[in-house]
Amino acid sequence: MKHSRNMYVLTLTLFLLGSFPAAAAERPFSLHGEGNVTFTGGNPPTGGDITVTGTGTHLGNWAGAGTMMFSPGPEPHLILASSQQTFMAANGDELYVEFEDAELDTSTGIATGVFLFVGGTGRFKTASGSADFVVIQDPSGPFELTATGVIDF
Repeated sequence: MKHSRNMYVLTLTLFLLGSFPAAAAERPFSLHGEGNVTFTGGNPPTGGDITVTGTGTHLGNWAGAGTMMFSPGPEPHLILASSQQTFMAANGDELYVEFEDAELDTSTGIATGVFLFVGGTGRFKTASGSADFVVIQDPSGPFELTATGVIDF
């Protein structure tokens, strides 16, 4: 009798532990993508619409879209960019990404900044973390993106 009671308690405990979502964990994050900016707002442009596709850890094959705003930088050849974007993972989960004051050097076409992960849907609902990114921008709109950092979900 005591053995079956212990088995019942053990089974119930394992069932209850398995029914709670796993705690968020910090994980390495990296991605690579290629995309395009459709510039808006005149000459020089004050913003743009972004589309991008690529591959990434925890995303698989992903697609992204968002908007970007530009402002003058601290030096004539620097432009500051801020953006809100949505990255859709291969399974449809969305990861929300923001950045502020990324620096685009117009003399080289290279931009650097930090993505902030600010939630999403599915497994990314409570996502947080950050990733350093580098963009190599062609003046006509196409760009190449790489990012590495950590994500917590």
